[in-house]
Amino acid sequence: MDAGAARALREGKSLLPAGVVRVAGRFDRGDAVVVRDPGGLEIARGLAAYSSMDAERICGRRSAELESLLATVGATR
Repeated sequence: MDAGAARALREGKSLLPAGVVRVAGRFDRGDAVVVRDPGGLEIARGLAAYSSMDAERICGRRSAELESLLATVGATR
């Protein structure tokens, strides 16, 4: 994550995709993940809201872009 995201987490705020600079490893939604600051120091642990594949798609993006980035082409409801 970038420095701004690290600061926000330390202040008790949520981690937003815009602050994520890299996704490492493979995980599914709901899996436990480690969050590291720009220097590699672990600063948080939590449950992933997205799979690693989806997290890579939205990494560094604004929240307003998420729906279009994660939409499944040809999905039926």
